[in-house]
Amino acid sequence: MGREAQKCKQCGKQIYFDGLCISCQIENERKKILALPQSEIEEAIKQICKEIETTSQLEQNERLFKKLVNYRDIDTTKIAKVAFSQNLFYPYQIYKNAPHDVIQSMLTLLKKDDINSLLANDILSCLAVYGGKEVFHTFLELEKSPKMWRKNLHANPSSYATYGGWSYDKNGNFIKTIFDKCYTLKKGTLDSPIKIGIPTKEKCPSCGCEIVNIMEMDGRDSRLDFIGIDGVIQAKCCPNCFMYSDAHFCRYSINGESEILFDKGYYITQNDWDKEGIEEFSSHNYVLSKNPVPLRYTEDWDEDSSIGGFAFWIDDCNIKNCPDCGKPMKYLAQIQWDTISDCVEGTIYIEICKDCHIMAILHQQT
Repeated sequence: MGREAQKCKQCGKQIYFDGLCISCQIENERKKILALPQSEIEEAIKQICKEIETTSQLEQNERLFKKLVNYRDIDTTKIAKVAFSQNLFYPYQIYKNAPHDVIQSMLTLLKKDDINSLLANDILSCLAVYGGKEVFHTFLELEKSPKMWRKNLHANPSSYATYGGWSYDKNGNFIKTIFDKCYTLKKGTLDSPIKIGIPTKEKCPSCGCEIVNIMEMDGRDSRLDFIGIDGVIQAKCCPNCFMYSDAHFCRYSINGESEILFDKGYYITQNDWDKEGIEEFSSHNYVLSKNPVPLRYTEDWDEDSSIGGFAFWIDDCNIKNCPDCGKPMKYLAQIQWDTISDCVEGTIYIEICKDCHIMAILHQQT
């Protein structure tokens, strides 16, 4: 016999366990981290360093570390120095502010033929998070002239680079794959330049489901100046088909119109979305935060939907190449499925190539 429904003791949401819903637990933890004075942050960094020194692992304080990075963008210099001394290369964000000598040692290791492929995998990710010109040129060199360890990896250095928010094209030109600001999206009642899941009355020629604008964005809002879109754009897709493909693409114009590229991954014939499900898409209003947040603010499980910054990739980071120009696209937004529909889990990701006026819509789930 199943447990009876009850209400979250903080927000009143229906849950099936005693206490607070997951959203309220996360929000309370966030408020606690945001309220920490600098002295307590420094003490937390000492605590993290001590665990690494003692155990060569970061398990007990891993969640604390990630929240401090995401919400407070802490300087990780001290943690990186201790982590490297203990051969600890995860979480990769440890190395975002690594000392120069640590980075030099990691680059030296990566240029060797005889290091373990798993170690190379971890170092590539750590260096990608650090970034910088020397890392960029080393990645280029290693892609042109691979070392022996590359045979046992599934991706080139350019793919690892995307975890740091950058990559390069086939000609070796540096390309940013994220935007340098981040705003959150939460349900509310205020007017917002972002709309989610708007039905279009068009039908998918493959499965018959109603086409939706999974996101509409008015780039003329001053908060969105960093994106550089002087108009309204729509990320349009079939909500039924795109979940079963690697990505769907649409071509947009800044006058609020878009056209689906139906030759890109539309092959599903069964429609799992009824009229009520589609209507639920557009029943929520999403409010853009008044102020920007740190770039990694939503780079973790069960966090908010957001525009800009870093995504939380449930699987691997998946920056697509533009189907027109072939260059890496730029991550634009992530939308948590459970805020749109109770029937679906996972995350919707939207990427953009402003040069070609193309957007990609992706889905990942556990």
